[in-house]
Amino acid sequence: MLQTRWLTFGVAWLILLAGYYRLLAVPNRTPAQRVTVLTSLGYLMVVAWLVFAPVGLVLPDSYKALSYFYMVPYNLHPLVHVDPEFLANILLTGPLGVYCYLWRPHWAWWQVALAGLVPGLVIESTQFASDWLVHTLRVVDIDDVITNWAGLVLGYAVVWGLDHTPLRTLIKPFRLR
Repeated sequence: MLQTRWLTFGVAWLILLAGYYRLLAVPNRTPAQRVTVLTSLGYLMVVAWLVFAPVGLVLPDSYKALSYFYMVPYNLHPLVHVDPEFLANILLTGPLGVYCYLWRPHWAWWQVALAGLVPGLVIESTQFASDWLVHTLRVVDIDDVITNWAGLVLGYAVVWGLDHTPLRTLIKPFRLR
């Protein structure tokens, strides 16, 4: 049973490595651009470990009223309890916003807002499916979707702001476009 609980984590790493294999093979990248590609791979691998590796013990959240769907705990009551995990989730996806800017610096703000929904929805739906199938002991939480969105948008906004200052000369070499 323990080995099947690691399945989602293993699949996430395989998908990342396969996708980045092609990105690393692109010729004519500058050393700074290679740093962007490699650090984004490392970042996404750490995020995959944090959100998909099975947890050993789940203590019931006394402050959140969880509902259950076939033994999968979930919370669909947004922003009822703001705790340290709330800020941690924003900090978790802040770097993703930075990488989004380095990959797509000319996105319109509606595109950034829409892209901000993707990580939270993918993470939470994958956690739901993996907990339902192999009991990974994860809680699906709408607050995580909101905080992941906020982190990506804030990370993008910070680098966008810095790119419109004299620091632009430091940021521009790391952009992929």
